[in-house]
Formats: sequence, C-alpha cells, structure tokens
Amino acid sequence: MKTISLKFLWTAVRQFASLGMALSCMLLMALAAAAQTSEPTQQPDQQSPQPQSTQTPLVSRPIPERTIGLEPGKVVRWTVRDAIVAALENNVDIELERENTRLAQYDLLAAQGVYDPLTTSMINYNSVTAANTRLFSGTSAPATTSDTTTYNFGIEQMIEKSGGLFKINFNNRRNENNFGQLSPEYSPALSFQISQPIFKNFAVDQNRRQIRVSKKRLDLSDAIFRQKTIEIISRVQQAYWSLALAIQNEKIVRESVELAETQMRNNQRQVDVGTLAPIDVINAATLVETRRTQVFQTMNGVAQAENELKFLTADGPTADLWNAKIEPVESFDVQPVVLPLADAQRLAVENRPELKQLGLQKEINLIDIDFFRNQAKPQIDFIASYTMNGVGGAPRVSAADVAPNFIGGYGTSLSNLFKNDFRNWVVGVNFSLPLRNRTARANLGRAQVTEKQIESQTRRLLQNMEVEVRNAVQAVETAKLRIESSREARKYAKQQLDGEERRFAAGLSTTFFVLQRQTDLSQARFTELQALADYNRSIAELQRVISTTLSENSIDIKSELKPVK
Repeated sequence: MKTISLKFLWTAVRQFASLGMALSCMLLMALAAAAQTSEPTQQPDQQSPQPQSTQTPLVSRPIPERTIGLEPGKVVRWTVRDAIVAALENNVDIELERENTRLAQYDLLAAQGVYDPLTTSMINYNSVTAANTRLFSGTSAPATTSDTTTYNFGIEQMIEKSGGLFKINFNNRRNENNFGQLSPEYSPALSFQISQPIFKNFAVDQNRRQIRVSKKRLDLSDAIFRQKTIEIISRVQQAYWSLALAIQNEKIVRESVELAETQMRNNQRQVDVGTLAPIDVINAATLVETRRTQVFQTMNGVAQAENELKFLTADGPTADLWNAKIEPVESFDVQPVVLPLADAQRLAVENRPELKQLGLQKEINLIDIDFFRNQAKPQIDFIASYTMNGVGGAPRVSAADVAPNFIGGYGTSLSNLFKNDFRNWVVGVNFSLPLRNRTARANLGRAQVTEKQIESQTRRLLQNMEVEVRNAVQAVETAKLRIESSREARKYAKQQLDGEERRFAAGLSTTFFVLQRQTDLSQARFTELQALADYNRSIAELQRVISTTLSENSIDIKSELKPVK
C-alpha cells in the first residue's frame, strides 16, 4: 500500500510540473507577440519615417487678379450718378426710343403738310391744221390753222378748320389763226373755286384725324421714351449695387483665405514642435483650397456684374469702357426712406408713364370714334366758283368789224379782265349717299370695342401697380430690418471667432471649430453687405414703381421734344 501511494504522488507531481511549463511558455509567446505588434521590428539599415509636416511643408500661393479683357491700370471710378449719366448718353435702348420720338415728330410734320399751299403751273404750245369744211368758218382757205400758247398758274389751299378746299387759277391763252377776228388773240381768265363739306367730313376728316392722332402719338412716344429711360436707369442702379456687392464679396473671400492660411501656418509650427497632430494642418490646408476656389467663383461673379453694367452704359461693342475696370465708389451707407404706402400709391397713379400711355391710347381711340361716326353720314358738299374773263388782240380784218375795247395786245386783255365785264359763276350742292355704308359702321363698331379693351387694360394696370407698390414698400422696410439684424450678427460672429481662437491657444478647442468660426464671420460680413445692397436696390425699385426715378436723380428730359422744321 505504501509503495503504490508514493508512486502515485510522484506521477502527479511530474504532470503538474509539465503543465506549469506549458503555461509559462504560452504566456511568454503571448507577451512576445504583443511586443511585436506594438513596436515593429526595425532593421538596422533603415530609418524611421519622419512626420509629413517636416517632409512636405505647406506654403501659401498668391491669388491672381482679373486680367481678361482689361487693360492694366485702366480704371473707371463711378458713383451711381456717373453710371446713370453714362447710360443716358450711350445706352442703345434709350437712343432708339429717343429716335422713335423724333420719328413721331416727323410723322406729325408730314400730316400737317397736307395743308401746305400747293402751286400749279402749265405751259404748252398746240398747233392745229384742219380741213375747212364749214360754211361759216371765217375763211375761204381750204384749211384752218390755229397755233395756241397756254401758260396757266394756280394755287390751292386746304382749309384745316372746316375741311374745305379753296383754289385760285390764272389762265392765259394766246392764239394765232386764219379764221378769227383777232389774231393773235389774248384771252386771260381769273377764277376762284371753293368746295366745302357741310355734313360728312365737316367736323373731322381723314387729314384732320391724322394730325390729331399724330399729336397724340407724339405724346405717346414721349411717354414711352420716359418709361424706357426709367427702366434703364433702374437697371443701372441695380447693376451698380450688384457690382459693388460682388467686389466686396470677393474681398471678404480673399480675406477668409488669408485667415485660413494664417491658421494653417500656426498649425504647422505646432506640429513641428509636437504639440498638434499633422491632420490639423491637412484640415486647414483643405479649407484654404476650398476658399481659393470660392475666390475664383467670386471673381467670375464680379466680371459678370461688371459686364452687365458696361452693357447698360457703353455705346457699342468697340467702346473703351469694355477694356476698363469699373470701381464703384458709392458707399453702402443707408439713407433712410420714409414713404407711407398711401403716398406711394398716389405717386404711382400720378407718375406712371404706362398709365399715361393708356390714357393717350384712349384719346386716340376717341378720335377714331368721332371720325368713323362722321364717316357714316352722307356726303353733302357746297361748291361755288367765280370766273373773270378778258380778251384782246390784233384785228385780222377791218377794225370796224371788232369792238374798239378788244383791239390791242396782252395788256388790253388784262384790262378787260379786271373790268369784270365778262364773268361767270356757279353755286351748287353735291350729294353722295351710300345705301348701306357697312365699312363705316364696322369701323365705328371696332373703335367702340377697342375703347372697352383700353378700359379693361387700365384696370389691369392699376391692379398690377397696386401689387408692385405694396411689394416695393415692403421690400424697403424688410431690407432696413435686415440691415440691423445682420449688423448685430456680424458683431457676434466676430466675438465668437475671437473666443474660439483664445480657446484654441489654451488647448481647449480644435482647428475645425476655429475654421468654422472664420467661415461664419465671412458669411456674416457678406450677409450684412448684401442687406445694405438690397436696401439700395429696393429703393431704386421703389423709385421705378412710383416713377420718381428721374426727379430723384435730377434728370430732366423735357428737351427731347425738339421743334421740327
């Protein structure tokens, strides 16, 4: 029993010893593997990789200025009024409307020309040789001869007030023949004729209608010219402030690039001394490039805004202005505008050229209604003529056969003419009555329908004006409120950035938050400038809506209607 027990104990001890060695080996192997994972084996002929920041240091790159289409050093510095004056002098649309006004003046002049006196004259010579077959021809010759010289003169004049026509004719005839008592024989005649409508065409006819319509169209062209001028000036104001905002936005983004570059260099120095991770430099560099991209985008925006202003103020594609850089010098200062809605609505109704245009169109249509109503009447014209005749010449036979007062020359015939011994006159009335006259009735009906259309157009315009005035007044007030709010937001954004930079310097913040605060400040600055620009643009729009653009900018275009000769 003792032998078996000792042997059993010895076997157990050996097994526990083997198990302990195995556990010890496994533990050593695990520790070795852990050490190999945490500290990789380093070859004696290789060097440890250096931090990226010391191998490829990040540097700032300059951002170029705009040069495409611009001459170096050629700069135009404009106030808003300078841009407006340039548009008034050079804008093609304004020039076209100005010429349309001149065309309307010539149309009026042409319509009035129908009442210019008209002179007539005729000079001819007529020679006739005819067989003498009449018993009492005055000659026994086998042929009769007659040589006649005619020289007639006359003048006629349309009567504008009554629509009548007045004529004066002075006819002269010299005849040499072989069968009359006088040869040569002079027979002058002075006649007066008048034709006066007393029913149709008495109050108004086509000529007087055309003159009245041309006068209204001249006023209409002037109203259209004023409307176009107001629209162009308003567009110039809008383009000016858009360009000013785009330039300021570019400056803000360029400054944000400088802030990001400064942060990137600070991070680089901290990485070099081992107090910041290399990834913070990469983050700052990424934002630098993002903001550089934004600079290029804003540069394109400035170019487009500048081209829009040049389009409105240049006199053509070859103007020197296209090669110049425009710098707005007008400040974004807020000039308070207090205009109650009721006053704005009243000014719009009083000043809007579109409303005046519809009024002139209505007046033109009333002229047409009067004319077509008159054309539906029957034509009744009073006519009258009075003629004085004279005669004189040399006798072809014995003087006893011819009255003494006829013997002589051309002077004798004129003397007999003005003695008024030989005269004739006519007085009468001409009638003309279409049985149905559908043309005049249809034209009258069309003009009456047009009158109703103009009334509907006027109501629609007044309703549109109501909306435009309300929106414009609201836009001014809203922009004013946005200025106050955005200014405070910009102050707070600056305070946030300052605080975040102090936290970063104390090690309580990260690069991400500092860069984010920089972005917030840039956005706040742009928002403030945008609110200021929108306020100035909303004022320009309000001036357009109530049509005070010309007076507010001290522009007088009354001289556009120049006398035409």
